[in-house]
Amino acid sequence: MKARSSLRNWTEYVAFRAIQMLVAAFPIRWVGGALHGILRFIFRVWWPLRDETTARVREVFGADTPVERVRVIARTSVWNMVMNFVELFHARRMNLDYLRAHLEGTDAAKEKLQGIIDRYGGAVIALPHMGNWDLAGVACARFGFSLMAVGRPQNNPLFERWYRGARLNFQTVDRKHPSSFVRVAHHLKDGGLFAILPDVRHNKPAIPVTVFGKPDVQLGKGVSKFARMANVPVVPFMMERLNADHHRLHLGDPILPDLDADADADAVRITQRVWDLFEARIREQPEQWFWFNRRWILTPLYTQTRHKHGS
Repeated sequence: MKARSSLRNWTEYVAFRAIQMLVAAFPIRWVGGALHGILRFIFRVWWPLRDETTARVREVFGADTPVERVRVIARTSVWNMVMNFVELFHARRMNLDYLRAHLEGTDAAKEKLQGIIDRYGGAVIALPHMGNWDLAGVACARFGFSLMAVGRPQNNPLFERWYRGARLNFQTVDRKHPSSFVRVAHHLKDGGLFAILPDVRHNKPAIPVTVFGKPDVQLGKGVSKFARMANVPVVPFMMERLNADHHRLHLGDPILPDLDADADADAVRITQRVWDLFEARIREQPEQWFWFNRRWILTPLYTQTRHKHGS
């Protein structure tokens, strides 16, 4: 059984690396242009998740949002996500000179972030699924910041090894292990950064905030929990894709925990403030956000749905 599993892992990995090397052989801009054309054709002829995506966009922007506008938002959102993988194939080549040439605001962000660390210790980095969110981690690693994130290991260990290397080996801890949270707390207290993407629905009751005008949307506890646990600020990061290989980094002001306040109330305050910054950016640039996330932020909890239907 192990041999069969190993053979399958290697087969998948070899096929993946072949595609990766083929894509990486061409300039990012060339690949981006080709993908633009392919996706434009696909969205005209066969649009996966058409009804679901249309419903999500119109839930946020109104029922009268034109079909073509919805199509552009969805198509560009998919293109952006695919381009994230394309750029991840080139991550090892992204040295400081590359980042300074392709990511606007890097030096200013580095100085601001270093100042925050010098003043408060570590920091919780909160960023939404916008632009190339992985590039924020690559930039932090290249500039020498000690970065940690919570994630779920890939089923194929060969993929996991490649993925860690592509992201320049910043630390990823398994969210299923309780000891991981202790490691994150110590990492923050030692002056490290902890990155988290909180713009998805939580599976269980968590932090109730107002999202797109809807109250009691449950977002995860991670942002406020670790900020209060280590007594460090939350720093909002927002990535903006300008074209296939150019980006802009928006670094917000630190949001400080209030350890004298009620813990639950302070968690709501921090989470709501972070989300408000995200929402303003999403409304301004909806094409930059990933609308296809399985954990759609406005999906009611199972317990809420069950209560609503009286079952």
